[in-house]
Amino acid sequence: MPNDQYQEVLLVIVTSVLVLGLLIGTMVVLMLIYQKKRFRHLEEKRNMQAAYEKNLLQSQLEIQEKTFEHISREIHDNVGQLLSLVKVQLNIALKRPDEELINEIKQNVGQAMVDLRDIARSLNASRLHQTRITDAISEELQRIGRSGVFSYELIVGGNAIFAESLNEQKKIILFRIVQESLQNIIKHASANLIRVRVDMTEEEISVQITDDGVGFDPNTLEYYGLGLENIRKRAAMAGGEATIASSPGNGTTISIQIPYV
Repeated sequence: MPNDQYQEVLLVIVTSVLVLGLLIGTMVVLMLIYQKKRFRHLEEKRNMQAAYEKNLLQSQLEIQEKTFEHISREIHDNVGQLLSLVKVQLNIALKRPDEELINEIKQNVGQAMVDLRDIARSLNASRLHQTRITDAISEELQRIGRSGVFSYELIVGGNAIFAESLNEQKKIILFRIVQESLQNIIKHASANLIRVRVDMTEEEISVQITDDGVGFDPNTLEYYGLGLENIRKRAAMAGGEATIASSPGNGTTISIQIPYV
C-alpha cells in the first residue's frame, strides 16, 4: 500500500514536471514567435522608412532640377535681355552721351538687380525656413506680376499661426509645388489672371491655384506633358494630396492639401 501511494505521488510529480515543462516550452516558443514577428515588423518598418527617404530624396532632386530650369529660364529671358539692352545702350552712350539715355541705363541695371534678387530669394531654401509660407507665395506672385503680363490675386483664410506647425520639409515641398504650378501657367496656360487661395485650419493647409487660361483635357497625353502628375506625387510625399481640374477653354485649378503632421 505504501508502495502504491509512493507511485501515485511520483506520478503526480512527474506529470506536474512534464506539464510545467510543456508550459515553459510553449511560453518560450510563443516568445520566440513574438520576437521573430517583432523583428520582422521592425525590418519592414526600416525598409519602408528607407524607401520613403529614397522617394523623398528623388522628389527633392526632381524639384531642384525643375527649380534650376526655371531659374535658368528667368535669367535668360529677363535679366539676360535687360543686360543685353544695357550693353547696346552703353555703346550708344559712349558715342553720343545723353542724360536721358544714362537714366534709362540706370533704370535697366536697377531692374536687373531686382530680378536677380527675386530669383535668389525664390531659390534660397534656408530663407524659406524663416519665412511664412503665405509670405513666400505672395513674393512669388509679386515677382510674376512685375512682368506686366499677368494680374494676380492672393486670398488668405484661417489663422496663420496654424501654418507654423508645418514642418520645414513639407513647407519646402509645398512651396516648390506652388512654384511649379505657377510656371506651368506662365508657360502653357495663355492666362491673364492667376488667383491663389491659401486656407489654414487646425489640421492642414490647403492651396488652390486657378488661372483663366486655355485649359486642357486631363484625359489626353498633354496632362502628363505638363508634369502635373509630379505635383500629385510630391503632394503625396508630404502626406497630402493634389487634384487638378481643367477643361478646354475654362482654365485650370490645382488644389493641394497638406497636413501639418
